[in-house]
Amino acid sequence: MTLLPRLALCLALLLPIAAPAQNAQAFFDNYLAMRARLDTLVKNRDFAEVMPVFGDQTDPAELEALERRVREIYPRDFENVALIRRQDMDHGFRQELIAYWEGTQYIYIYIVLHDRDDGIVALVFNFNSEFDELNAKF
Repeated sequence: MTLLPRLALCLALLLPIAAPAQNAQAFFDNYLAMRARLDTLVKNRDFAEVMPVFGDQTDPAELEALERRVREIYPRDFENVALIRRQDMDHGFRQELIAYWEGTQYIYIYIVLHDRDDGIVALVFNFNSEFDELNAKF
């Protein structure tokens, strides 16, 4: 390898590697702002909106179908919410399990967050009507 190709290779290795852009909607100023957004959307059963806000890039038509299904299973908005499990990890990471309910109908949210100096990022977001499915992630 001659000097010019070696120099080009060295320069290429010094350039930053492009990474997929972070979904700006998954970024929040702080935990309270994130929870306010999450609680409002889930309590109102707005899953066609909650999924993209928390990083899901599913087709809008599929999200609308998902929301219709959620509204069939849960015909009334959720009135109650409780953080039922939280595990702090190193370097600002944590996972949480949040319950929403109305009467005897429950839905659970599992979320992995990274608390950074510039705000909080929702990295993983799952929901399920089965507690054991999400509780097993801890």
